[in-house]
Amino acid sequence: MKLEGVMTSTLKARLFKRSQVFTLLALIGLLGMLGTLATLIWIRILPEQYFYDGELIRSLLKAELNPATAFDTFINTAWVFAVLGFNADTDPEITAISSFILAFVPIAACVFAGMRRIQLGSSLLFSAWIAVGSIYLGQLSKEIIALWFVALILCVIGLKRPIAWLAFTIPLVYAIGFRPYWLLIAAFWFLFWWLSYRCWNFSLKAIFLYGSMFTTSAAYYSYRNEHITEIRNRVNELRIGSDVAQSIIVNYLPNSSILHDVVNWNISWFFILFPIPVLQFLEPLQILFFLLTVSTTIFVYLFVVNFRIELTMSTPSQRRRIRACVTFLMAFTLVQAIFEPDYGSVLKHMTNLLPMLGYMLFIGRWSIKNAS
Repeated sequence: MKLEGVMTSTLKARLFKRSQVFTLLALIGLLGMLGTLATLIWIRILPEQYFYDGELIRSLLKAELNPATAFDTFINTAWVFAVLGFNADTDPEITAISSFILAFVPIAACVFAGMRRIQLGSSLLFSAWIAVGSIYLGQLSKEIIALWFVALILCVIGLKRPIAWLAFTIPLVYAIGFRPYWLLIAAFWFLFWWLSYRCWNFSLKAIFLYGSMFTTSAAYYSYRNEHITEIRNRVNELRIGSDVAQSIIVNYLPNSSILHDVVNWNISWFFILFPIPVLQFLEPLQILFFLLTVSTTIFVYLFVVNFRIELTMSTPSQRRRIRACVTFLMAFTLVQAIFEPDYGSVLKHMTNLLPMLGYMLFIGRWSIKNAS
């Protein structure tokens, strides 16, 4: 009887697991269709400014591309898409669908890798990210390439050590070819990762972090004779009076010292995580962006709190991947606070994090009850 009971329990567990896998595959399929449909809608209703970079890369496909002789981040991006078979004469709708599918594959792979439970809240939040993120994933963009690099980070960090530590070199490769500021993301990611292993109280960790921010600000000022948060002002000065300038991010203090520079940096970081300034416009897309970003920030907090409770249910590989997701997200948004000129750019670049966000959403339980 005991043997029969064990066999019955094992069979039920297998059937439940297969049911979960089937449900997740169905969900991924629905998300893919949602994103594809949203992509086709966005290209018809949004103004040209949302597709400026995509059209620039598309136009470069007509030229002779050789990154070895003309090393430029947009030329490098266009060269990658040319190698993948994209060309400038393809119908825009076909390009949009192909681009989204190329972007969705690494996202779906990370969601499937992290699947442990499916909850309504996490499914709805991720569906919203896919729908809004498809604005930028349905065009030729650096975001699509970044998604593959972020997925690769998650893959490598979960391997056995010391191979896992190669994950910290992946952002450096992307920085060299496509976005140099990823060098700074890599540096702060390593810092947050290192701090996450320290058995210090919060105050000591905060002092160490702010010391690193002061050092970064001082080093940049010494090198360029310019405060680091002035980067965004140089971009925004060219946009004053245009529609693009509607949601610009400003420095709230005059950059008269390194202290003011770091304070501006922190204020911008807070508003990237809680974009309250966009509410003044009361436009549907900006309100959606606010709700999406705040919901994600709250989710990450609840996730971290709840995951401490469930550590015994996770493998070392999963724990490293989760630590990578949380610390990389923190480093990414912290660096965004330096240079992002407007909240539209914040949303665009946040889509780079979708593989990690998807992994977290479907691996852990998160609830306000446990957090309290």
